[in-house]
Amino acid sequence: MNIVKIYLVEDTFIQQRDVQIVGSEEECYKNQIIGKMSRLLKLNNLTLTILTLSLWFIGSYPVSGQSKVQLPEEKVTVQVVNPVSLTEEYLWMSVSVKTNGGPSPSKVIYMELLDRNGISVVKDLAELINGEVSSYLMLPSDLPSDHYLLRVYTRISPYISGEEGVFQSLVSIINPKIPPVITPSSTLVKDSTAKPLEAKFINGKDSLVEVSIPMEKATEISLVINKTTPFDNLGTALNYSMMYPVDIDSNTALVPELFGHIIKGKLLDDLIDTTKVFFLTLHGSQSHMFIDTPNEKGELYFETGNFTYYDYGIIQTAETDQQVNFILASPFWDQVPNENFQLPALNLNQNDEEFIKEKILARASHQYYIGPVAILKKPLPFQYITDYSYTLDDYNRFVDMATTIREYVPMVLVRNQDRKTIFKNFNIPYNLVFKESPLLVIDGMPVFDSEAYANFNPKGIESMDIINRYFYINDQQFTGMVNLTSFKNDFGGFDLPKNALFITYNGIQKPYEYRSSMVDGNNNHFPDFRTTLTWQTDKETDDNGNLNFSFKPSRLKGEYLLRIQYRDSLNNDLKTAQYSIDMK
Repeated sequence: MNIVKIYLVEDTFIQQRDVQIVGSEEECYKNQIIGKMSRLLKLNNLTLTILTLSLWFIGSYPVSGQSKVQLPEEKVTVQVVNPVSLTEEYLWMSVSVKTNGGPSPSKVIYMELLDRNGISVVKDLAELINGEVSSYLMLPSDLPSDHYLLRVYTRISPYISGEEGVFQSLVSIINPKIPPVITPSSTLVKDSTAKPLEAKFINGKDSLVEVSIPMEKATEISLVINKTTPFDNLGTALNYSMMYPVDIDSNTALVPELFGHIIKGKLLDDLIDTTKVFFLTLHGSQSHMFIDTPNEKGELYFETGNFTYYDYGIIQTAETDQQVNFILASPFWDQVPNENFQLPALNLNQNDEEFIKEKILARASHQYYIGPVAILKKPLPFQYITDYSYTLDDYNRFVDMATTIREYVPMVLVRNQDRKTIFKNFNIPYNLVFKESPLLVIDGMPVFDSEAYANFNPKGIESMDIINRYFYINDQQFTGMVNLTSFKNDFGGFDLPKNALFITYNGIQKPYEYRSSMVDGNNNHFPDFRTTLTWQTDKETDDNGNLNFSFKPSRLKGEYLLRIQYRDSLNNDLKTAQYSIDMK
């Protein structure tokens, strides 16, 4: 465990804060800790100047396979809600990541589906809160019918924890428009371990089924009830050591995500300037800016913290005459199963016609009546504490920013220098004008061409924020800021800088709340065709050691499968109990 001491000063008093971290890539961790410090300052609403930033790192860097002991051993467990799904559905799952019996400090979980060729065809990131999350993968409409390999892990767990750090399971995806392809493979074997749930454990009344099952030694209980399918209990072993027999590269730099998602990139230049500052801005419903300098290998790490939902990024430098030579590195685990591992073939015949019809009917009713509900998350405030703010509709609008600032913003000077328009901010604490120009920003994106900024027509700009003092992003100092925010978060029509690189990059998925019951379920005419009757997590037994839960049956009759995942308190093993329920 490492300690970072941060010294902050406001007027005449100094604060010292100790932040505990786990060893990792040194430069990345400096940025993470400084970013964490910036968030602490913002939360306390302090306008501060950094007096001294002293970092003491205990241990050797970078962290690689040889120094695993410095990083947390993580155990990833998952319960897949609907392992047999149709395309255009959500593949729901309950994820838990633990370290030494407690919640993992990791803040991001990675989920992906691999096809039989080892290609990742669906992948996404979700935010871990106290080591847990109910997440999903959206199954695209063009995904072929087949069995797929689901993998779930954190950024470091495959390298540190091996088999326990990578959850793997087979899932069956059916696309009614793309029939399954029959390929040579091992014979599919069904090995059902489900036993009928005894009638004494079930009490059905008033369209509600109540269940009470003795599970005295069970903890961390989650359960799901699905309509039985031809693909329940596929008899395919997932032997981790045989699937991934090659040793993982011991020189891989491991960077745990303790504050949020880390975006890694690499410069392709032959000569690496480790002092050059790179600006990454991420854009979606909001926009935020991050900066970093490359290490000797040309690697850059941008720690995004609490900023999660975005669709694309823009990376650039202050050198407007040079194109950025940069690529993003995928954060997903790059190991694929050995070629000797084969998924079973997806076999369907005429006897499965009723099963397919029920799944299609359920998908239609789910999408229309009980689709997932978006969990609203408050937008993040502006990244920095401003000195002055202007709503441009409160003033007469001019056709360019130079005139707008000259007329309305006395704390920013507009000057001509070498036939070019420049800006100079007042430094309020020292009552003088900065010699250097401020950082010019539009919707989080820095603009280094002051002439283009000055001539820009602000008709699409909603507001303007001014900072009239030194401020810091990581270890970089800036002499004030002029920030513009557009109405539509589209830069207000400002052209993308010519040297900038536009990159499509999705952030952490938007959280949704799973709904397994109909809103108007008591109406006999309501089209309740659910094939998943209930999904419940974080369950506990009562004082008598019984697991109690209830659910509403759907209009689809037949046999259902109850899967209960729990941890045995005697030996702490993760187990699954399966029961069949005949819903007549």
